[in-house]
Amino acid sequence: MHSYRLSANPLSFTAWACGDRKEFHAQIAFTLKTLPYQSVTERLFGASQEVTADSNRPWGIIKDFKPKQKPRKDKPESISWDKTLTALELKGRMHVVGGNLITILHNARWGVPLEHFSPGGGVIALLGRNGDEVYWVALSNMPRYIDCSILDLVVNNAKACLIIGEKGYMAALNSVAGLIIWKIHVTAKDLPPPEDVDMPISIPDVDGDGHLELVTLSRYGKGKHRVAIISGRTGEVIKQPLLDPDCDNVFNLTYDYNTATVFYDCSPAYPFPAPTMKKLKLKDYLKIKEPTANEMSRVMIPDDEKMRFLEVNNSAGEHKVMYSNKGRCPDDCFVSINVTDCQNKTIWSYHMDKTYVMNPIPLHFKHSITGFLLKLWQWHTPPEGKKIGSVRLELIKERIVLITFNKSESMHVVNASLVDIVQLCDENECQPHLSFQTQSALIADLNGDGTQDLISYSVTYKTNNEDPLRVSNEASIRNWVLESKVRVIQLEAELHKLYEAVSKN
Repeated sequence: MHSYRLSANPLSFTAWACGDRKEFHAQIAFTLKTLPYQSVTERLFGASQEVTADSNRPWGIIKDFKPKQKPRKDKPESISWDKTLTALELKGRMHVVGGNLITILHNARWGVPLEHFSPGGGVIALLGRNGDEVYWVALSNMPRYIDCSILDLVVNNAKACLIIGEKGYMAALNSVAGLIIWKIHVTAKDLPPPEDVDMPISIPDVDGDGHLELVTLSRYGKGKHRVAIISGRTGEVIKQPLLDPDCDNVFNLTYDYNTATVFYDCSPAYPFPAPTMKKLKLKDYLKIKEPTANEMSRVMIPDDEKMRFLEVNNSAGEHKVMYSNKGRCPDDCFVSINVTDCQNKTIWSYHMDKTYVMNPIPLHFKHSITGFLLKLWQWHTPPEGKKIGSVRLELIKERIVLITFNKSESMHVVNASLVDIVQLCDENECQPHLSFQTQSALIADLNGDGTQDLISYSVTYKTNNEDPLRVSNEASIRNWVLESKVRVIQLEAELHKLYEAVSKN
């Protein structure tokens, strides 16, 4: 077996060939080049196809997009587009449901405000083939999460998505029409309305309506925390038993389907900081039948949804990616990334301070091409920092790195894109927020052509061509505009262009 060691800045790696279990000898080509980003983008994705906002739509929904070439009738319509939403911050992962891209959003904290938009944020759906607005739903409570896999509720042939917001907000949304199906509610007079709820867990049907139920924590204050059992069909709170009264805080809910028992971590009040695991048997409060095999399978999250987003999904073929984010960004954070081969040897590594890596995405393409997509934020604000009045300015480089392997074990590591991010912060909040971006990219087949597309978004403040480091008046920020740009790329279908671009530079 041959061993190769190469190094290059800013990315370095050590690589070994790992074939199958038979004796394997091969010449291995490694490529690690940082190309001009415009060059890579144009060769891989084509020239920029920006679409301007429609002035008749006050919150910046873009006009219709017309592809440069008419697609062949015998093939699915190709997908490749950019869309920009103004004065909005996209948050969390995008869900692909019925050909639509669905996610939640917040309004801008600084800069030009969005007229006629709820201060609580909302939900937006974009048409997968071109990014056109399907609907947006304004919410009175700030949304925290949306999940389109947990409910088994289908209304008018449309799957329901579950929205979780602040102050106990929970609602089921028709994913096609954008209509609220139900909101969490209490009819029993002896039950308080839920507060501060988490994303729930699906459990088998307990009220006999043929639909899965939901269970989640509902926090009220020390000694008053509860677990809420909610009808998945109507949103009604069925039961809300009290939890251990000694718990100052409760979190990390899990559920044992065999014993119908919920487990949760209980954090006692100071000076007893170490949390302990507690349990509560739902059979003591509900008539729960033994779940059938069919019910158990319905409870589980679909494999494609689970594998796409779970952080533990770190394998692609014979390779694994291990990563850690340590410290608190931007001043005291450090990222460590290692890709290993079938012998668990490190073949590529990246270590950098003031850097954070989002959840890596495994790649599984045709022709035995596998690999990983990494999206990183790297802060490069001057050491002395930058304050504009009461607002702190941060400058970030958002980088997408592709690491791919083919069937002959050739390895390619390429910086595929680079975006400049302007982030604004006060004492309590930053926008764009790092935690909102950790699942801002996904891989999915949007048009059914059998190849994988990259869906990614980035959020930044546009400074009206001002150098942000030279701005000293906080009033200038009022004219800045928050932009969320969604980009869809035919990654698998156009991957060969990336290799060609690399080989020519």
